Amino acid sequence: MRTIYGKLTALILAVTLGLLLFLPMRFGQEDHLYAYPHSLRLNRGDTYALSYTLDSDHAQAITYASTDERVATVNAQGQVKAVNPGTADIHIDAEGGAKTSVRVKVDGTPTTSITLNTDAITLEKGQVTGLSASFNEGADDTRMEWRSDDPEIANVDAAGRVTAVKGGRTQVYAATPNGLKAAADVFVHVSGYAMRMTPEDLTVGTGANLQMSTSYYPDDTTDVADRWVSSDERLLRVDADGVIHAVGVGKPVLTVYSKEGLSTSAIINVEPSAETFDLAPSAATLERGETLDMQTRFLDAEGNVFTPSERHYITWESSDPSVATVDQKGHVRALKSGNTVISSTVDGKTATCDLRVQVLVHEVTLNENEIYMLREATETTTIPLVATIRPSDPDDPTITYTTNNDLVAKVDQDGLVTMTGGYGTAVITARAASGAEARFTVSVVVKLPELDPETGEITEPAVRAEDEAVPEP
Repeated sequence: MRTIYGKLTALILAVTLGLLLFLPMRFGQEDHLYAYPHSLRLNRGDTYALSYTLDSDHAQAITYASTDERVATVNAQGQVKAVNPGTADIHIDAEGGAKTSVRVKVDGTPTTSITLNTDAITLEKGQVTGLSASFNEGADDTRMEWRSDDPEIANVDAAGRVTAVKGGRTQVYAATPNGLKAAADVFVHVSGYAMRMTPEDLTVGTGANLQMSTSYYPDDTTDVADRWVSSDERLLRVDADGVIHAVGVGKPVLTVYSKEGLSTSAIINVEPSAETFDLAPSAATLERGETLDMQTRFLDAEGNVFTPSERHYITWESSDPSVATVDQKGHVRALKSGNTVISSTVDGKTATCDLRVQVLVHEVTLNENEIYMLREATETTTIPLVATIRPSDPDDPTITYTTNNDLVAKVDQDGLVTMTGGYGTAVITARAASGAEARFTVSVVVKLPELDPETGEITEPAVRAEDEAVPEP
C-alpha cells in the first residue's frame, strides 16, 4: 500500500511540476511577427504584395510604412510599389507591439542631376526655339515636365519648345518627378518705335524735385532710358536716373535717350514757388468706403494766397494704401480700418494729413420684436435676445442692453431677459457704440391678444392690467 501510494504521490508531483514549468511559458509568451520574403528586389514600376505571420493569442491590426517613399511606397494592405532606383525598408507593426521589416531594393541608376543645353536664351517676340535636357549617365528615369514662370512672356510645350509671347524676362525650367530642376533665363526682346516722357506738360516751382519716367510704343518694348540731358543746368539739373531739380525760373528743355537710340524732349516750365504750402484738412476720420477731396493752399511771404503755384505739379502718397488710397488729384478713398498719412509734395515742400479710417455699426436687429405673456408664465420664462449687426466687422462690435422697466423685465449684458413678475410693458434696447439700436417689447397682460390664423394680425387686443380690475395675488 505504501508503495502504491508512494508511486501515485510521485506521479502527482511530477505532473504538477510540469504544469508549473510549461504554463508560464505559454501564458507569458511575447507576440512575434514574421514577414516573408525578408527582402525584395524589384524593377521601377513593379508591385508586390507582402505576407506575414503573427504569432499571438489574439488578432491585431497591422500597419505598414516606407522609410523612403521616393524609392518604394506601400499601401494599407501591404502592396509595395517600386518608384525609383534605390533602397528602402518597409516597416510592419502589429497593434500589440510586435514588429518586423522588409528590405526593398529597386534596380536601376537613380536620377541625380539634370542640366539644360543652355542657361540663357534671347528671343524676338514671336520667335520659337527648343531646349533639351540631359541626365546623369545611366539614369533609369528620364521623365520630366517643362514649365514657365510667366507664360505671358514665354511659354514652353511638353517637348521643350519655347515661344516668345511679349517683351520681358522669365525662366523656363525642366522638373523631374523626384524634385530636380534645371532652368534657363529667357529674355524676349521687343524694339520700340517711339517713346514719351512722363509727367507731360510739366510746370513746377523752384525747389521742385521730381522723378521723371519713360514709356514706349509698343507697351512691351524692352528698351530703357540710358541718358538724361538738361538744356540749361542753371535752371534745371537732372540726375542719371531721371530725377530733376528745378533751380531757376525759365523754360529749359529736358531730353532723354534710350539704349537703342530713341529720344524725346519736353519743355519744363519752372516758375517761382510759394513761400508756404499746407494741406486741409490736416487730420480727418472717415468711415470705410467714404471719400475725401484734399485741398491745397499756397501762401506768399506776406501770408497772402499765391495762386500761380496752384498749377504746379503735385505728388500724392498714402503711407498705407491698404487703409486708404489717394490719386494724383488728391482724391482719398477709405478702404479698411486703420491709420495712414496722406502726403502731398510740391516744389520741394511737403504737407500731411493724419487719416483714421473706422468701421461703425450701422444697423442692429434682434431675433425678437414683441411678446405678450400672462403673469403666471413669468415665473418660469426667460427670453434670450440675439443681436445681429451690420456690417459684421466693426471696430467695436459691443452691444449694450438696457430695460426701461425693471419691474416687468430685467436684461443682462448677454441679452438674457428675465421676467420680474409685474404687470405692464418693458422695452429692451440693444445699442451699439455707434448709436445704432434695436428694441424688443415684452408685455405682461391679463389676457393675451387673439390672432387671425391666416394673416397673423391681431383681431382682439391684449387686455392689460390697467384696463380691468385685477385681484390681488
